[in-house]
Amino acid sequence: MSNLQQARSLTVINFKSFPQRFVASFVSMLSIGCVAAVILSVLTMTEGMMKTLQRTGLDNTVLVMRAGAISELQSVMFPVEMNILANNQKVIKNNQGQAQVSAEMFVNAQMSYVTAKGKFEQESKSLALRGISSATSLFRPNFRLVRGEMFATGVRQLIIGQAIARRKPELTVGKYITLGGAQWQISGIFSDSNSVFESELWADIGMVQSDYRRGNTIQSVRLALKDINDLPALEKEWQEDPRLNIRVLTEKQFFADQASSLTRLIRWLGFPIAIVMALGAMVAALNTMYAAIASRSKEIATHKAIGFSPLAISISILCEALLIAFIGGLFGILPLYLAFDGWTAATQNASNLSQMMFNFDISLLLIVKAMSLALCIGLLGGLLPAIKAMNLPVTEALRD
Repeated sequence: MSNLQQARSLTVINFKSFPQRFVASFVSMLSIGCVAAVILSVLTMTEGMMKTLQRTGLDNTVLVMRAGAISELQSVMFPVEMNILANNQKVIKNNQGQAQVSAEMFVNAQMSYVTAKGKFEQESKSLALRGISSATSLFRPNFRLVRGEMFATGVRQLIIGQAIARRKPELTVGKYITLGGAQWQISGIFSDSNSVFESELWADIGMVQSDYRRGNTIQSVRLALKDINDLPALEKEWQEDPRLNIRVLTEKQFFADQASSLTRLIRWLGFPIAIVMALGAMVAALNTMYAAIASRSKEIATHKAIGFSPLAISISILCEALLIAFIGGLFGILPLYLAFDGWTAATQNASNLSQMMFNFDISLLLIVKAMSLALCIGLLGGLLPAIKAMNLPVTEALRD
């Protein structure tokens, strides 16, 4: 028989007898499963936040904030500045000659409410409360109300994003919540194609300015240009205007920058932990395979004596290590997939200090990546034991 046929025969024999060694290999499987679960969690969180932020913003929408501000929360602007921006000839006007411009407020709001059982509940982290005007809908083509109705102007009513509603199902239409010491009624629930806006509360900008004592100030201005390619020249023009002190960029670029900084933090924290755990799992796999060789040294020597080549024996040992890694990978991946696929998670957005909701979408590609890491650990863990088995002298093994 060729080396490949011999290796196949020995691998079949090892796989059939593997249930007898399952308990001895369990620690290795558990270690590899933990690594697979951690790396899949990190990849899923990163992918979920990236997708949420990438779905947010439009290429043809220009976002204007105060110069030096990295988020809307840090920006302060005034109506006179918005008027200067809106009167530019490169901004789209409607049939009545009104500029397509939207002024918005953004504040962190601490939310509390009474549950159906009469229990007082307070949100531990701040939620993003956005004050909007009627022009905001022009910049949200994917916006739609899924339940209830739009809030009324000049009234303490608001609509909440679908991501918040999924995470807090008790927040239904008609429910009253407390924001900034005042009672607000939820008039509707909206969706926006799973964008970051679904993690926000939207209310009338005038009411937000009044309740949070912001006077007539705003924090960001969104406007639509006739040609987005005019943006560099327009930005230069506005930078040279002494009446303005602003930062100008596309809304798409703004949220892409936020995605980059947020996911970088997760990678810095998550991947080092996964690497340390992977090294531990590799050591566990090494110990398991060395123990298997020590207990089966006579069996290996017998295989050599009856004509099986050292290469075939080492390949069968590697295949057994890969089997352990595969089962370990399943131990880590399957429970995570069954329990958390489609689950709505929340994290704090470092740029604006408010909560951002995103979905755990455990795709096939992410599962393949996590399983590939598990198999790599198994392969490396079985490599040295396979070399030892290949070089094991027959006479020494038979004496043992």
